[in-house]
Amino acid sequence: MKISIKILAVLLLVVTLFACEKEKTDISLERDGTLYEVADQVSFYYPKDFQLNVNNENQKDVRFTKNDEMYIYSTIIDDTDNVLNELPQLYGGQLEEEGAIDVYYYKEVIPSGIECYRFTGTYQASGMKFVQMVYFTEEASYIYSYQAPENVYDEQSGVALQYLESLTVHH
Repeated sequence: MKISIKILAVLLLVVTLFACEKEKTDISLERDGTLYEVADQVSFYYPKDFQLNVNNENQKDVRFTKNDEMYIYSTIIDDTDNVLNELPQLYGGQLEEEGAIDVYYYKEVIPSGIECYRFTGTYQASGMKFVQMVYFTEEASYIYSYQAPENVYDEQSGVALQYLESLTVHH
């Protein structure tokens, strides 16, 4: 009798976990996305229903927009003598200086095989949440990010991450 109650409790817990888990939408980058290449150095996918923003004031960024959502790619040339393993902490501090709050980051290997840092946070002034994949080298930082209002971000961040993880740096 005790064993069947334990089994029933475990089954109920498993069913509850699956019912509460957010539905993950898998995408096909080739079918659902568009490949963008930056010279011969960098490539990534962005969603087909996003448009390249040609009215971008900051010519250092490449922006793809749809309503309030945005994918942004930029390369920051590093001409400092900063140590490579200190760059994530310095970059996190830079985000906070620019008004980001709740900034967190951790290292991960993305499908292209490069070791990136995933940064998350919220821009306090606009309320936009963001996630960024950043690949640091001694010469440059390669940043591919997604940002959106909180309600849209919470819905779309799983899909956005799949695009961000398509970042490939050829060197």
